[in-house]
Amino acid sequence: MSFERHDLRSRRFQPLRYGLGAWTEHIFFAYDLVAQLKPRLLVELGTDRGESYFAFCQSALENQTGTRCCAIDHWRGDAHAGTYDETTFHSVSAHNRAHYAPFSTLIRSTFDDARNRFEPESIDLLHIDGHHSETAARHDLESWLPQLRAGGILLLHDVTMHGRDFGVWKVWAELKKRGRSWAFEQPPGLGVWEKPPAGPLPPLLETLFASPNESQTALRDYYQQRNTDLQAKLGQQWRDGTIRSAPMADETVLQIFWANGGGYSEEQSAHARLGHGVRKDVVVPLVTDDSVTELRIDFYSALTTIEIAAIEVCAGDGSLVYRATTAEDFGAIALFGDCVRRSLNPFKIEVTGVDPQLHLPSFAESHRQLKVKMSLQVQATA
Repeated sequence: MSFERHDLRSRRFQPLRYGLGAWTEHIFFAYDLVAQLKPRLLVELGTDRGESYFAFCQSALENQTGTRCCAIDHWRGDAHAGTYDETTFHSVSAHNRAHYAPFSTLIRSTFDDARNRFEPESIDLLHIDGHHSETAARHDLESWLPQLRAGGILLLHDVTMHGRDFGVWKVWAELKKRGRSWAFEQPPGLGVWEKPPAGPLPPLLETLFASPNESQTALRDYYQQRNTDLQAKLGQQWRDGTIRSAPMADETVLQIFWANGGGYSEEQSAHARLGHGVRKDVVVPLVTDDSVTELRIDFYSALTTIEIAAIEVCAGDGSLVYRATTAEDFGAIALFGDCVRRSLNPFKIEVTGVDPQLHLPSFAESHRQLKVKMSLQVQATA
């Protein structure tokens, strides 16, 4: 089936929420999907900062699809997304009220508790992006599939992610045998599946679900290019300082890497997120049984000043492994990447770009089941 790029509404899509996580590269597809499918009811499980959900909502509004949208999340984070404070929910709620309140509902709940709010086979488009272990993903899928109508569309995120206890890929490998499917393979991966029996679908989905064809390649290339253009826009915002007013600017992400004599990797890291303006106490468990001798703390923070009052690292038995509270302690921390040290008493760093790094002194002995505690405050830099 031929499918031309000029049929895609996302050519004129100017997203309001982007650059917030692993869904950025798919928001143009999400926009086109809602524009063509025109679902009566759209439900998302796992919304976090709303990058995917608000792409759906923006399309519903701008393309007048008449869609009722529901986002379900407890907005507390998890072992994969990282923990976070109330800033996230407040930001999502404010954006929803400002733009989509007439047709969009945020349900602060567990997925299980919210399921009975929806009649069997009432959902036209279901997006599952909850906890990513195999057990959790399988439970969410089987619990919610009865609520998806026959011929409805399921989106399953993180279908190509391995490691860190991610197991959605295993669930997807089984699911795609049960109905027509397509996957955007670029990690973290997005699976698109039709609940049987198959029925007529809009051209975008018919193209993706057909046998391998040139239009599929053209679509994949088109969405990759749109994401590349958006990443270039984000890069320019970091360079010219306008990132300070971007959607991600009211929160800072901490990413803590661990190692034992080798290099650092995404597979060996944990996340937390905090809002700005007041001092926060953050606790980040390192979900690993590996022996650890080295820690690195990265900040994804939009050109801010970060004041750190204390860093503590404790072992699984509660014993203290490392503590930094004095100017001498903080002076021993090495800074790399996009940050500069402004003072040692108090310890302040200024974030100057996308990749600031703090490398703690190596531990004299290796330790397991570590927990990192930090007391810090983040302020916007003028």
